Amino acid sequence: MLKESYGFWAKKRIAELERHRDALFDRIAAAKTAEMELFTRFKREEHQRQEAEIQLSALRREMALLQIENRRLQDLTAEHAALLEELEKSRVVLKQEQRKVHRLEKQLNRRTGKEGYFGLATPSALKINKPKTTPENRAKKGGAPIGHPGHGRTDFPITEADQVSEVNGIPRPCSCDGSEWLPGKVVEHCVIERIPARTIKHFYLKTEFTCSVCGQRTVLQTPDVVPGGLYGNSVVAHLLTEHYLHGLTAGAVCRREGIGEGTFFKMAARSAALLTPAYEQLQQSLKTCNLIHADETGWRNDGDKAYGWIFIHPELAVFLFRNTRSGKVPREIFGTDPLDINFVSDRYKGYDCLNVNRQYCYVHLLRDLLSLEKDFPEEPEVTAFVASMKPLLKAAIAMYHSKQEITDYILAATALKNRIVAAIEHEANHPGIQTFQDIFRRHPERCFQWVKSPEIPAENNLAERGLRPSVIARKISFGSQSEQGMHTREVLMTFLHTARLRGHDPGVILERALNLLCLDPQADVLALLAS
Repeated sequence: MLKESYGFWAKKRIAELERHRDALFDRIAAAKTAEMELFTRFKREEHQRQEAEIQLSALRREMALLQIENRRLQDLTAEHAALLEELEKSRVVLKQEQRKVHRLEKQLNRRTGKEGYFGLATPSALKINKPKTTPENRAKKGGAPIGHPGHGRTDFPITEADQVSEVNGIPRPCSCDGSEWLPGKVVEHCVIERIPARTIKHFYLKTEFTCSVCGQRTVLQTPDVVPGGLYGNSVVAHLLTEHYLHGLTAGAVCRREGIGEGTFFKMAARSAALLTPAYEQLQQSLKTCNLIHADETGWRNDGDKAYGWIFIHPELAVFLFRNTRSGKVPREIFGTDPLDINFVSDRYKGYDCLNVNRQYCYVHLLRDLLSLEKDFPEEPEVTAFVASMKPLLKAAIAMYHSKQEITDYILAATALKNRIVAAIEHEANHPGIQTFQDIFRRHPERCFQWVKSPEIPAENNLAERGLRPSVIARKISFGSQSEQGMHTREVLMTFLHTARLRGHDPGVILERALNLLCLDPQADVLALLAS
């Protein structure tokens, strides 16, 4: 019994050991599998390491080459900077030489002073060609210099387009008789088009009211149009702006809009009548300005001689059209009382009646000086005087709007004035020089107002430019046909040009002013110009 029990436990122990052995074999097999995987992974990583070492070696060689290239580029950059500096110096020298060549060319092409009816002041339309023009000068053509690349066309992005359209279809058959076209990329083409302005016919229906007591009848006023008018104020303002500001002839404006000239001038006269109080206020405001430019030009009134005047400030332009050029015209504006106004003009005696701080235009003086040089080219005294006086006048003209501080400006201007006075006081024997010197000697107070401030110019360009539209209008329209026509022109030109000087859209401001005056003839339309 004991032996059987022992055999049973021995078999059980043997079975356990066998199971343990099998488990150990499984673990050994798994360990060998893991060992093989690790060995394979080791080999792969070893291969990657070897490849990385090879790449590292190549990268080190490439880095060495890049360092060499970098040093070479640094040397080239330094050389390029030196060349740029040398080029800039060469450009400065070239500009100086070009100016010298230009000055010499002007001397070679110098006129004799006999070509024009009015000497140096001859308008370009009246100048004749030089009889001895060289073939080279005659062969010159306009346009850009040869070899200039141009700037190309400036396109706009699709986000700024008001309309985006696709052009569909099939092109014409190819010249090679190909069977079909193959579509490709989308090509952009920017086009700017114009939608022409048009007028509309507005039909108003208004109720007529009757007073229950007296029986009087009335209707509400139609907005934005003069009582009983056929054309709205927007149309009227547009037409008047085209003629009195932009210079289109009345005939061209009427043909464009399909109205008669009589209708146009009636609406102009009616608008000027409404704006006359504002025009008179603008005249009076000239007395409060610290700086006024003045000039005058010829005009025609019903075939007779007349004159157009301008009194202009950087923010105000007043036009007058009169049958006279006498001093009563500026007296009409400024009177004879003393005024603290810096008054820039030419040397016309019609302004002598004004009690203001007069400043002669140095551009006119410079023109007289050049005429003196043209008239007496063989006189050494004249040549020496012109050579000394001309740069002084030009320097005085250039002092306007100087960026110096007021104290520095006054010091520089006083020094320049002393040089001019020294040249004027220099004794001269030639009568032409004496005549020029007498301008400064007789009226020194009218020659050096510009010394007081950089805001006082020594030239009258503002008035010259402001009067140019009147000169053009005289040439293309032959002036006015009546006193009323001249009054209409001065009122409308004053209002429109003042609006433009103050940064407004003149047509819009004129329309707003007419709208206000149609509702209330006493309305203050000058507030529109100030806003």
